[in-house]
Amino acid sequence: MAIDQVSTNPMIDDQRKLLHNSLSPNKKTLQRASLEMSLKPFKSLEPSAIDAVCTEALRQWQPLLEMAETASMLLWVSDGSEILTWNGELDDSFEWARYVGFANEEMFGHVTDKKDPHIARLYTESPVTFTYGDLKRVVDAFKRIASEQFGVLMEVGATFDAGPEFAYSDFKYKTHPEINKAEIGGKYVSLKTHYTVVCSWSKLKADHVSYAAFPDGIPEDLPFGEFLGKQCASYLPALGFDYIWFSNGFALSYFPWTYLGANYDGTNLAIADYEEVTSKVLSFWDLFKQECPDVRTETRGTNYGTGMDLAKDYIPMQDLYDKGYLAYPPPNSPWGALNYDFGLEITGYLSRIAEVPKDTYMYRFYANDPWFWQNPWFDYYDREPHDIYCPLAAARMNSDGGVELPGVVQILTIDTENGELQAESAAEIIPHIRKAFKDAPDQPGLVTWLYPFRELHDTLQADKQDTGRVFFHDWLIRNAINEGLPLNTVLGTDTFRKMSAEAKKKLKGTILLVSTLGLTKDLAWEIVALVQTGGRVLLYGDITQPDLLEMLQLERIQPLEGDFELNISLEQDEVGASGPSHVLRHRADIGDGGLSLSLRADVDSCTHVHAVAAQNGEERVFAVSRSETGWGGGRIGWMRGSLPFQPAGVTHLPLRQEETFYDSSVLLRYMLQPFGYQLSQKKQTTDSQSALLFISRHENAYWFTGCKQDSTVQLELGLPEGVPLFPGQSVQLGGETGLYALDRTFHEECRIVVSQSAKSKVLCRENQAFPTWNRQPSRNLTVWHLNDANVTLFPPVEAIVGGVVEIRLNEKEYLDITHAFQEDRIYLEGITGRIDVLW
Repeated sequence: MAIDQVSTNPMIDDQRKLLHNSLSPNKKTLQRASLEMSLKPFKSLEPSAIDAVCTEALRQWQPLLEMAETASMLLWVSDGSEILTWNGELDDSFEWARYVGFANEEMFGHVTDKKDPHIARLYTESPVTFTYGDLKRVVDAFKRIASEQFGVLMEVGATFDAGPEFAYSDFKYKTHPEINKAEIGGKYVSLKTHYTVVCSWSKLKADHVSYAAFPDGIPEDLPFGEFLGKQCASYLPALGFDYIWFSNGFALSYFPWTYLGANYDGTNLAIADYEEVTSKVLSFWDLFKQECPDVRTETRGTNYGTGMDLAKDYIPMQDLYDKGYLAYPPPNSPWGALNYDFGLEITGYLSRIAEVPKDTYMYRFYANDPWFWQNPWFDYYDREPHDIYCPLAAARMNSDGGVELPGVVQILTIDTENGELQAESAAEIIPHIRKAFKDAPDQPGLVTWLYPFRELHDTLQADKQDTGRVFFHDWLIRNAINEGLPLNTVLGTDTFRKMSAEAKKKLKGTILLVSTLGLTKDLAWEIVALVQTGGRVLLYGDITQPDLLEMLQLERIQPLEGDFELNISLEQDEVGASGPSHVLRHRADIGDGGLSLSLRADVDSCTHVHAVAAQNGEERVFAVSRSETGWGGGRIGWMRGSLPFQPAGVTHLPLRQEETFYDSSVLLRYMLQPFGYQLSQKKQTTDSQSALLFISRHENAYWFTGCKQDSTVQLELGLPEGVPLFPGQSVQLGGETGLYALDRTFHEECRIVVSQSAKSKVLCRENQAFPTWNRQPSRNLTVWHLNDANVTLFPPVEAIVGGVVEIRLNEKEYLDITHAFQEDRIYLEGITGRIDVLW
């Protein structure tokens, strides 16, 4: 294909544009690089000492700053109480986060006595006393030094945290404890008797203390949003802050640390009124923005996904997006570093970026912790970069059918609990971030989640009895990602509706994962049309839309719940000697209703049933797929799904049913088999945790990214074209899949896929790009020990379009590949021995 030929593949054209843009000499990878830091490194407040700390902090992270157009420093001063008590006097001192451990220890049930080592202790023998004037000098120093010494425009952000742990606060817990009460339905509610946080819709009692915005004191029943807004309007510009960050679920949920909330107590669903709760949440934002309209507001959000937050707390993210109150969606939660629930992290992240309030979104990495004993890069992560590569393999699709990456990278934090600025962590973390962006997606990955962002909100607004259906929506995907579902691209339904017919063609390169919740007649028709014109769709959840029932040859009958025997015909993971139980305990209340679908009597031969749930002689279809010859390669699959959770009290995360019951979410990964993708795992025991796996695309290559909490787990992989080869890895060929023993964190490029019936151990290596007869190529991938193999190659699109790909066979013969090109790939047959792929 000559370089000036016009491609018929819109994805190829997109990749050419992306490559051209990336080669622009002034193009920056990021809009903003944001660092977070406490005041602990400032052990002297002499001007020269302040400058030295600011200089060292920026020096260590300079390579990250150089990736971005602008920079910011988010300062963790206290817990936000310094804003609440601000009276306009720069010479006044304030309490700051100079502790290691839990401040306000009486608010924590697990802190039992004054000798408890968890109680806050001073981080150094004689910490400095900060005045507001000192803080202003620190803010000014960061901006000045960033500009003068590093040539960087830097903003500085202030923080507000609703909880008690960071610093002692008389305002929150002595003067105005009433702000720690949430009133819903005419009564005060709490899921924990000890731990409370500031309720954003609370009202303050009167006092006679002088504040900057209220010099005569707080009037009775003043809304907290109005008070904080007016205080911020005075405090932020006076000290030089450019924006404010709301931490740990503040202004979203009164229950930030648990999957339960105002609307779900672990046993009972739909216990709150949607209008009441959302009105209370929005009342804070309306008042805050009215009093502080011109200051950018960013938020950390909760630990959960959009649908999860709606089900538990009716958090109205759609309204916050529509009103423009947020600069960015909340970033990925740092909680994965603490509980290793990376499926929850990725689910929450994708659900929030499906739609964005403005033009980009944020990625946040939990490097250090200035409040407690952990510094995740060195302890929880063991210096493994999986929480860099996995979230940065994610992307959102836009209305043009292209993908968008995060425009902001934020580091929590650059200092430790002892006030250390560790150059070692920066030196180790930054190269991984740079590589993750270098390899970042430029087209949809293997699976793209069509996320009903608006429909989830509309569903609960219409009927709170649908709480269980909304709860099911995100939690099933969290479980599925933890079971290895390669989901790392998301497309919001609002964005989908804006796509032109040309843009929707780009969906044919991905499998569209679609929840049946909120599927309108029009959207269901769009799904049918997509499949009938060559698209690939995998549905989950109960189905009520007639068009989809017709396409899948299903009908609705009497719903059932309780215990079932699940019979699965797909290839399953190899687990120990006996494998897992296939007894399914289905709860209708959190499982999108009962199991209620059966095959029609006149089902045709194009329909393939992959799983059936049987109970007392009754059967319900659990997984099915169909493809007709007239669909141009289009295929539709469906998996019903069920949540293996049991009723529980107050817990952070759902409690799993006994291990004798099956977690059906793994079936979503198995259901990729009818589409040609065999992604199995080999585990030594039934309690081995599945490896996380994400499959993204960059410059036409497949990138297999993931992590293994159990390093004994092996991956068995097969693509429609054959077995993927990774540079530096050997694999045994002779079947439809290859078995891989990858590292704990893996990030592997695949440009060569081989189909071979004969057995041989094949090695792929990055080799020297030696000169050919007419040029000097940039890369050479070499493969040894092929035996009558069919080989599919995925060089960069630019190399294909430019006609610069060359194939050398057995170090002697250059193959004529004139007729081997198939749009974005090269197909070779009957290859034996060694090949060198050069471009």
